[in-house]
Amino acid sequence: MKRIPYYLVFGSFIPYLLIFALPFLPVSGGVKAGLIPILVILGEVMFWIGGILVGKEAMSAYRKKFNPAKWFKNNNRTEKNEK
Repeated sequence: MKRIPYYLVFGSFIPYLLIFALPFLPVSGGVKAGLIPILVILGEVMFWIGGILVGKEAMSAYRKKFNPAKWFKNNNRTEKNEK
């Protein structure tokens, strides 16, 4: 039971990935257009329910770890320590 919130948070990316698979499905354009908002809402609901169940501390740590602004920054502290 403790892992279910984590599965919800990480599983919330699956509906968004399915949106990119929609053009390759053999269904009409109307069905594809109807599935997009359903998948977006499903992904958001899964993420927020999982986030509420996981707790504030875990979600803030998750946000810090996956912050795209910090992905490509150089870590100057390690360079200074090596000199």
